[in-house]
Amino acid sequence: MAKHILFLVHGMGDTQPGWSQPVQQLIRDNYARYPGLNLLVPFDNNFSFSEINYNDKFDERRKAWAQNAQTVLAALAQNGLDSGAVNQLTKYAAETGGDSFIATHVLDVVLYRFIPQIAEQIRTAVQKQILQTLAAQPQNETINWSIIAHSLGTAVTHDTLHAMYSSGTLPPSVTRPHVIAMIANVSRVLETQADVYTSGVCPCVDPAKGICDYFINARHEWDPIPVPKLFKPVDDWPDIETRRAKRFQSILINAIEQKNVHDFEHYLKNPKVHIALFRALTWDSLIDQATADNAISQYEASTPIAQFQSLIKKIKTLWPSEQATWREIIVTFRKFQDLVRSDT
Repeated sequence: MAKHILFLVHGMGDTQPGWSQPVQQLIRDNYARYPGLNLLVPFDNNFSFSEINYNDKFDERRKAWAQNAQTVLAALAQNGLDSGAVNQLTKYAAETGGDSFIATHVLDVVLYRFIPQIAEQIRTAVQKQILQTLAAQPQNETINWSIIAHSLGTAVTHDTLHAMYSSGTLPPSVTRPHVIAMIANVSRVLETQADVYTSGVCPCVDPAKGICDYFINARHEWDPIPVPKLFKPVDDWPDIETRRAKRFQSILINAIEQKNVHDFEHYLKNPKVHIALFRALTWDSLIDQATADNAISQYEASTPIAQFQSLIKKIKTLWPSEQATWREIIVTFRKFQDLVRSDT
């Protein structure tokens, strides 16, 4: 039997091939904590990982930024980035002389949103990696696959899957992802061609109306990055029947283990997130509620919120609104990263 493929999609930053190895090990380690899973669905017998990379598509513009930031800023302005945001990036460029955070994290996001050629290159590259992996599976066997995406990768994943299925490249009747897990979802603030609430990238009991079986959306209460245009669909999204079947799960966590609450691994360490993922990938009954409650209680006891009160207070000072402008978003990203990198 072909293994269930778990595609891992990275977020913003200068990510290099091999980036997912710690994430893969974390998922394996967490999976091993639950006896029901290991007994009936041993991980290595049933699942495999496939790492998705698209970071290299930003390289040319990053080099241009390092050599002459004004050229990149002009292109962004021409494609719709508002003047306030352009002025803020201009200010940062002058202050930092090409600070690595501006040249990767912030620049990645605005390039994807405002330079259509780059977004198209990324979607094409990601689509190619998915299709190549699926095509390499044994013939005449059912192909099972899911996607776990983080941060910028949530927008990339949404847009790529929308393009694949709306164009007929991969009809849901042929094969569709079992689970789409969006971690720190920023797909709404970066949407261009397709509305994330009305596109087919949603779970649905009827496979003709949605491209996946389960959709998990996880957000940390003190993570400011996914707040602008927060992914928060109405109670009957995508439809009442699908909601009743618990095919969509919106998970809010607040336990803090480290300063970078936006970190991919920080999300996946939380039992509220990984238990929901493992149940969707297998069956709810393999992690009974008593076991789940115990895992959550132990994790929260090991991460007392009191030790991070100072961090929370600082995060509150940079908190964006859900209607934040692009200038405000850029400022928030920069201030949050400065906080994460600080010694206090």
